[in-house]
Amino acid sequence: MATHKLTIKDLQVNVSICGQGSPLLLLNGLGGLIRSFDPLRDELLDYTTITLDVPGVGKSQMPRWPMRLPSHANLIAEMLKQLGIDKVDVFGVSWGGALAQEFALRYPSMVRRLNLAATSAGPVVLVKPADILDFFGSSKGAKLRKKEGSRNSIQALLRFGVVKGMLTVNPRTYYHQLAALVGWTSLLRLFRLRQRTLILAGDRDSLVQMYNAHILRRTIRRAELHILEGEGHFFVVTSARRTAELIREFLCQQHSDEEPAPMIAKGMFKPRLLQSERN
Repeated sequence: MATHKLTIKDLQVNVSICGQGSPLLLLNGLGGLIRSFDPLRDELLDYTTITLDVPGVGKSQMPRWPMRLPSHANLIAEMLKQLGIDKVDVFGVSWGGALAQEFALRYPSMVRRLNLAATSAGPVVLVKPADILDFFGSSKGAKLRKKEGSRNSIQALLRFGVVKGMLTVNPRTYYHQLAALVGWTSLLRLFRLRQRTLILAGDRDSLVQMYNAHILRRTIRRAELHILEGEGHFFVVTSARRTAELIREFLCQQHSDEEPAPMIAKGMFKPRLLQSERN
């Protein structure tokens, strides 16, 4: 898939666009690389899917200081403006689900519908720094782990993601993204969301427990919940076809009180892209 470099708020950001049809923004989880969405995007070629390595991840520039989640949302808005997109459907998974909530709350006119997968309203820190240090071979992290006890499920998820090429191997990336979540919550603001929202959760998710999905469902006014049986935290990858079917079914629903899904003209992005490369 083609990737492009955009300069957004003085940072070089790696952006990927593919497919044809109405625009669908995909926001990745903690340490997630663009390629982790490949299986899902292969099932959604009838949409123009837009995703990125957030600052500090993959081929995007590492900011000097960690960015808070509102700053990430502002960057997403600027990216879409540079691409000439006024309104978009948004899909966010895990950490990206938190970002999707923040983006929709800060820029409600830019979001038509919202898809939240394996995520939470916070406050949430999905992975502790000690787990990251230990996973990447730090003796200091190993000592900290002895004090905290076993976290086998988190280690297994990290190992799966790295082996599959879905997650970065740079520990600094995780620190930056974890810092973005410190003190963050959408819980007291979710009632403000007016977008129809699809919440997806795996009933075997050991990282984001099922109660988080039920909290989102009860707090967002126009939300519906679908539970994927037998699926864990990475169901976007392990069950990409089923996830795509649920997304498509939700986005294609017709409601008289909504604007139709926006369409994108083929090739409209090229004039504003600064640099292109092939993966």
